[in-house]
Amino acid sequence: MPHLTAFGATEYMDGALTLPVLDELFLRGAPSRGRGRPSRGRGSAVMDGPDAEEEERERRRECRDLEAVDLTGCVSAVFVNALTEFVNAHLLPTAGMGLSDVDRDSGSGSRRSITMRPLEEPMIFPGLQRLGMRGVKSIASRIMSPFLLAFPSLTHLDLSGTRVTPDILQALGESQTVRLQSLALARCIKLTSASIKTFLIDTPVTSQLKELNLYGDMTFTSPLTERDLRDILTLAPCFVSGNLLYLDLSSAPLTKDVLLTACRPQLKLRSLGLSHIPSLELKAVSEFVESKAPNVEVLTLVGTSPELDCGLRAGNTDINSRGSPRNSSISLHTQLIRPLCTPPFSFSLTAPTSPPAAPPSRLRVIELSTMLLGGLGAGAGAWRIVRSKGGRGWYVDTASGWVAQSGEGSVLRRDLGPTHPLRLELEKLADANGNVSSGIGWHARKMEVRECLLVVDSNLILDIGSTWSWNAGT
Repeated sequence: MPHLTAFGATEYMDGALTLPVLDELFLRGAPSRGRGRPSRGRGSAVMDGPDAEEEERERRRECRDLEAVDLTGCVSAVFVNALTEFVNAHLLPTAGMGLSDVDRDSGSGSRRSITMRPLEEPMIFPGLQRLGMRGVKSIASRIMSPFLLAFPSLTHLDLSGTRVTPDILQALGESQTVRLQSLALARCIKLTSASIKTFLIDTPVTSQLKELNLYGDMTFTSPLTERDLRDILTLAPCFVSGNLLYLDLSSAPLTKDVLLTACRPQLKLRSLGLSHIPSLELKAVSEFVESKAPNVEVLTLVGTSPELDCGLRAGNTDINSRGSPRNSSISLHTQLIRPLCTPPFSFSLTAPTSPPAAPPSRLRVIELSTMLLGGLGAGAGAWRIVRSKGGRGWYVDTASGWVAQSGEGSVLRRDLGPTHPLRLELEKLADANGNVSSGIGWHARKMEVRECLLVVDSNLILDIGSTWSWNAGT
């Protein structure tokens, strides 16, 4: 397959990822060791002699470089051993200087000249731009580090759920060529608050980020401290630039003060994750979206806000003091949906001369907890519940969506009629009650490494009704 440019694997077939397979995938094109040095790494030779080795090199040299590799969930012993062998053979320098000839010629007793073999430089793969390692938790850091550093042209990197360490982030941050547009560090239990802060503030590697995933949940919470989070929101180039499209700060120590005073306006933000922050007030979320991120369309609030917890606040054992799903539903509509999704009221005795004012924000999808979704019943008006195959659920405005409009390109409309095809499809998803394909939903937690493909699995959640998804770039 000489024209292959993207390869995706899953945990269901990672036992087939042997060393010869990894060699065929990565030793394509012309991996470089620098000017004038052999293009192939140690261990790439075959056993049939120099001619056969050169033939293999030529065959692989005619292939296109891989641009994207997705190894999500690959943890089998076969894969781990193969990747370890690959790194040892091609990416780690030799132990040191060595003799290329013996120092005495047996038989004649004459001395031979001794030449030294120089330390070999590790191989690099400049063609690869997108790398997904989500859930590859069996790879030791001593193998992970040289593997990541072998890709100097990375733009998309997903290390969620791996054993990435602060030392690896530091080494990656010293790269002079890597300029990431998308970074996922969700549930990385070995990372520290200081290491994430330094990586986002002090290194040019993350200065051009458009997607940032620092997701944590109640099991693996964010390692960020409130002070470091405040510094990141204030000083990190990706936040200062205001170019973020996707952001997930779930379980981070966000407070009303940090959210409304430290965070800069994010006018390009379209998808925002604020789940698992029990003490964050719903009114603060509403104020932030309206004043600093009015273009957010997808918002996640699972386990966030005392108004939405259905009375299940941590430590609250008094049944009589608990709220109810009904009260949480009322709070959701009165404090979030109505202020952000309803056009401002206007009254005129004459016919209007201008189109009606738009709502304060573009919010149209809200991810909520299962208990709260149960309290919403059949929804209200055009707002319906859409559930994914994996158990996640969203409260969706089925009357809103991106549609083509003559002379204006794609526009977001909030007045889709009952017979509009997009609204009908969204209502079908709501009626399916979770009996849907694995690609249905919003707000991805998994980075998409393939530029043109959208649906991968239940971890990649798509935006039905618009032509974009996180990291898909379509």
